[in-house]
Amino acid sequence: MIGFETIGNATLTLYDDEPLLTTDPWVYGNPYFGSWGHKYKIPKEQLDNIKKTKFVWLSHGHPDHIDSDSFSLFEGKTILLADHFNKRIFNDLSKKYNCIELKSNQWFSISKNIRIKSFSDWNQDSCLIVEILKKDIILNLNDGQALGWSKEIKKIIKNYKNKFLLRLISWGDADMINFYNHNNHFIQPLAAQKKPCGETYSYNLKKWGCNYILPFSSMHRYVREDSLKMNKFITPLKLHYEKFNNKYGEMLPAFIKWNSFNSNYKAINPEENIDEVKSPGYYGDLWSDELEKNDEIILKNYFLKFEHLKKKFGFINFNVGGKEFDIKLSNRKEGIKFEVPRNSLVCSIQNNIFDDLLIGNFMKTTLINVPSLYPNFTPYVAKYGDNGHAYSNEELKRYFDYYKFNSANFWIDFLKIKSESYIRSKLGRYQSIYYLARSIRRMAPF
Repeated sequence: MIGFETIGNATLTLYDDEPLLTTDPWVYGNPYFGSWGHKYKIPKEQLDNIKKTKFVWLSHGHPDHIDSDSFSLFEGKTILLADHFNKRIFNDLSKKYNCIELKSNQWFSISKNIRIKSFSDWNQDSCLIVEILKKDIILNLNDGQALGWSKEIKKIIKNYKNKFLLRLISWGDADMINFYNHNNHFIQPLAAQKKPCGETYSYNLKKWGCNYILPFSSMHRYVREDSLKMNKFITPLKLHYEKFNNKYGEMLPAFIKWNSFNSNYKAINPEENIDEVKSPGYYGDLWSDELEKNDEIILKNYFLKFEHLKKKFGFINFNVGGKEFDIKLSNRKEGIKFEVPRNSLVCSIQNNIFDDLLIGNFMKTTLINVPSLYPNFTPYVAKYGDNGHAYSNEELKRYFDYYKFNSANFWIDFLKIKSESYIRSKLGRYQSIYYLARSIRRMAPF
């Protein structure tokens, strides 16, 4: 068989008579400090195929894409990674595994019939293009947007017969959504509106010029007792298809085996996970634990090195074990309060994975005089800082210069994303108007 299959959360497995490459194999663990579990089980046949592949491509550092409990699968394989500033993931994994850094927008052959291209972006994400038999093309965006590469990618894929788009589309729970306002009222996330996903799938087919799309990178559920309440914001698989318009192409089942010889597919029907629940204590988290003096020093040293935060926020407050600890950044009135268990907090700081706390959604985040953690907190801490090791203004300049020089369409996508982030941060209670305007734009022809 020559073709591919999809399974798990964001796993694509490529074949040329035998399994050759698998992407983002989250197989065994519970990422985000135990908060996430698989929505569907991985059948034995697909798991065996993942184990047999020669190459593993990893898109980005989130633990549902690079799962430490699944690292045993990497033994004897070649790990393929995008060419990111500071090379954090490459440097870490190269200590134990055979790793190859793929230069963006350059073909890399994995067999006589299959070749790939990887593209890195300034959000510390990467996407993958797969060409099979010179007629099928797959655009695997996973959680990203191909920032800096959109025009270039569209030019590449437009001339193929079968064009597949794989990307995260959902109501919007795969991010930090456990927010409260200064009056301690829960802020309903966009996911609470349960907007039909099919419209977004249709729009993306048109946007990227593909003729096939399927649900991808969104197959998780919350399994930790203190995050179970967030399951109501997860999109049921059948509702991914709600209001899909097939004008631009076909929406396939989430899990398929595609045969590139005859351009046909067979659906894979995995069993759903329904009973998995873990306590915070299973992962070492006791909400009663208080910070130790050395913890406070670690927290202060960590956040004070982010120069950008001092320009946008006055303080960060931590409530740990019922006791509060303040970090003063400036004299500004804007601030953030985090209520979180000590163990996962300290672990996230020591390992530079603060984003894992945010996305786990058991940490309570209170916004003081700010509408969101975007665009001035999360990217600077979790993306440019933790992954890119860019903390000072000078380091940030070098960081973005790297992606300017290594992206074909940097300024086009950069200005578009920055403008949208700014507008969204200012809209506040007028968000519904913004989303109405965006839906109208999606219905317009290019």
